[in-house]
Amino acid sequence: MKILHIIRNPNDATPLEIARAQSKEHEVAILLLHDAVYATPELPAYACAKDAEARGVTGYECVGYERIVEMLFEYDKVVSW
Repeated sequence: MKILHIIRNPNDATPLEIARAQSKEHEVAILLLHDAVYATPELPAYACAKDAEARGVTGYECVGYERIVEMLFEYDKVVSW
């Protein structure tokens, strides 16, 4: 199963812990929005291009709004934190 975790709060460790646990049995990706672009997940992560640019963050594969919408339909489950 493909699971996408959308994370908005960089200070909440729970979403990253759950995503890491799920990655043992499933294909998991993380999409960072808003201030979560400051987080450093250990799993494959994407960052909203506009949010990363606004905060001067680099180092992630940045995706635009069109790609984010596509991702919502590509994954079997989408969890928003």
